Amino acid sequence: MQAKYLVVNCFEIGQQGVNIRGLYPTAFLLSHDCVPNTNHTDEEKNYKLTIRASTKIPLGYPITLSYAYTLQSTLKRREHLLDNKFFECHCRRCSDPMELGTYTSAVICPKCKTGLVLCDNPLDTESPWSCNDTTGKCPGYRIQARSMKLLLHRISQEVEQIDMNDVKTMEMFLSKYRNVLHPTHYLCLGVKVSLSQLYGKINGYLIYELTNETLERKRDICLEILRVLDVIEPGYTRIRGVTLYEVHAPMMILLTKDMEYGSFSKNEIKARLKEVLKYLIEASIILGYEPENSPEGLMGKAANEALVQIKDWEKIVGKFR
Repeated sequence: MQAKYLVVNCFEIGQQGVNIRGLYPTAFLLSHDCVPNTNHTDEEKNYKLTIRASTKIPLGYPITLSYAYTLQSTLKRREHLLDNKFFECHCRRCSDPMELGTYTSAVICPKCKTGLVLCDNPLDTESPWSCNDTTGKCPGYRIQARSMKLLLHRISQEVEQIDMNDVKTMEMFLSKYRNVLHPTHYLCLGVKVSLSQLYGKINGYLIYELTNETLERKRDICLEILRVLDVIEPGYTRIRGVTLYEVHAPMMILLTKDMEYGSFSKNEIKARLKEVLKYLIEASIILGYEPENSPEGLMGKAANEALVQIKDWEKIVGKFR
């Protein structure tokens, strides 16, 4: 019984590859929700845990965190919570077949190609899945839970075999399943999160070597991730801070290239520069809460340095006629 209590209530802590489970006498009282309103960090030296509100929490509302990975599907999250935390989640997100409009569980209908196959009742693991087409184009596609689980298991095994430093293989996976999985299906999202952080940082894809097409690809992936995070992990969260930092680089390089060729007016350039600044300022604030020597903390320092440079750019642009 004591071991079960520890498994349920412990937090995973530790930096730089060292993972420890710690029990905190106050933090474990927080409720779970698959759209949490807090995030937490732990200090390297003394493992002090700090929990911060990631969004405004109205008076009387529960303070929540997620015991499951928010970028997973309802099926995977509920499975994890039942196996590891010994409860079934019935939150608003888990109850919605569309996952609050993010479609992180959605599969493209193999019959009509336009509808999405969603679970009829996400709170029932044995519930069948059906096409949501309402135009009358679909012949009423329906698949049993067991068959859907087998399909997703097969695709997830394929993801597990991908070298997550191999950009080409990841892009090939996304291309292969573009007519099978919704673009923000959790299996696609996981690959896209990796791509968002690889483009610009590994040999053959360093940021100043990227073509305009690849810069736009990195930018678009980051913006897609941010749109999902706005719903399922809103506010000042670690993954949002990282993604905001990642999106600023391609946007800034594309902007400087357009400035070189005189492709845009002063007002258009100022508007785009303002957008980059907005993302970078928010990234700097969020990542400033991370432990100083953690990868995210170092990224926060880099964001501050980039802010200084971009503000200098802003002054120069302001002098243009």
